[in-house]
Amino acid sequence: MSGDDNEDLRGGRRADGKPYKEGNLREDGSYAVGRNRPPESGKFRAGDGRKRGKRSKGVRNADTEFMRELGRKITVREAGRDRTVSKSQAVDLRLIDNATRKGDNKAIELVDARRRRIAAEQETNRHYHTLSDQQILDAYLRERAADLGIDPAIFGDTPDEQDSEAGDD
Repeated sequence: MSGDDNEDLRGGRRADGKPYKEGNLREDGSYAVGRNRPPESGKFRAGDGRKRGKRSKGVRNADTEFMRELGRKITVREAGRDRTVSKSQAVDLRLIDNATRKGDNKAIELVDARRRRIAAEQETNRHYHTLSDQQILDAYLRERAADLGIDPAIFGDTPDEQDSEAGDD
């Protein structure tokens, strides 16, 4: 079939009145590329229907892999005995060992900074009641004391006195 034969099949024009593009007709008279018919270059190859640019199924985040690896157990020889610890614990042991036995200044600084941070956190956690928490507890104790017939003055300032003191500032 030649291009002229294709024009005979369709009258030489598309439904919207425009002429067919040269070389875009099949032998049966239908168009080769157009609506719902992508060009061959844009189609998936046989057996390759995957979405490109996406993470493959089952691949983990790098941070997840890092934390998982730190949690793995290894055997460490310490004082002539084998001991199973996580890799994270092994890193801590090596750091402390370098700081104490070898006198590595960088290791000493890291251990000291970590010790200070932990001590500060423990100090902060010791005083976990905020002022508003304390006021709520005092009000509850006063209320319970009044229900039991106990003088609430034994608990110190009443909420009205505390408010007036706060307003004086």
